[in-house]
Amino acid sequence: MTVVNFENDAAEAARFHKIRRENPLAFRGLYRYEDLPEKPPIETWKTGFLDWNGKVAFAPGMVSVVTGLPASGKTHLMAQIWFYIVGKYGLRAMIASFECAPKPYYGRYLREIHARKSEAEMSEGQLRNADRYISDHYLFLHDPEEEPTLDWFLEMARLAVEREGVRIVQLDPWNRLESQRGEKQTEPEYVAQCLRRMAVFAKDFGVHVQIVAHPAKRASMQRQFPPELEDISGAMHWWNMVDQGIVIDREPWKDGSRCYDATFYHRKARFEDLGYPCPLELRFNPQSRVFESVVTDTRV
Repeated sequence: MTVVNFENDAAEAARFHKIRRENPLAFRGLYRYEDLPEKPPIETWKTGFLDWNGKVAFAPGMVSVVTGLPASGKTHLMAQIWFYIVGKYGLRAMIASFECAPKPYYGRYLREIHARKSEAEMSEGQLRNADRYISDHYLFLHDPEEEPTLDWFLEMARLAVEREGVRIVQLDPWNRLESQRGEKQTEPEYVAQCLRRMAVFAKDFGVHVQIVAHPAKRASMQRQFPPELEDISGAMHWWNMVDQGIVIDREPWKDGSRCYDATFYHRKARFEDLGYPCPLELRFNPQSRVFESVVTDTRV
């Protein structure tokens, strides 16, 4: 059952539920316009890239999906963006990093983003400071049986929200969850069911839920084109059921040389507060160990 979120406004919540009890139309799910609760403005979080302001933002109560080909930098780039957000807004994040293990790999991203240099070049003091920051802002999810299910993931996320004040929940990647698909359930039906549950969770608890998902095999796997949201197994539900859709495209090697250019495609934003569809060019700086913006303003 969905819990109506009144942003801790007890008086508004009491008024709304009184209407439900006393108004026969409301009890059946029909409301007059004046009886509907006022919703507060969407709280948005900037990404840390100054020229992205107005183009991309994240928000609690929303579900986003991120896709891209293997080794495109999905985990690394989103780690940088969440790192900025948790620091700027004083938040905590729960990261379920099932492929990029928290130790040493994901933690290395965070250490290097914190110090703006490679882990090998960091002093003992810089490592301690980075680790203290990580401990203050992050929780990591690990299934001892290594057979995580969506039920287990959402229950752990609930505990993280209620006990630790987590506002950001990331599942990376989707395909590492053990399927709980019914015997007569099609894959699209199962994906839709899972996305509905995540959307309800995000709204009920006022958190941002992000799903990192690999695309299914297609022509783009040969790097001819960047993938689309519909290329994730489950097809169009990954487009029409999420609030925000992102594709990250980067070719890590070309002609035997390391490539550092990447494109962040903001494919979908359900609300204007979250920005608008556009490509945003990036370049990874191997010295500072972070992605830097290459300014563009091309709408698509």
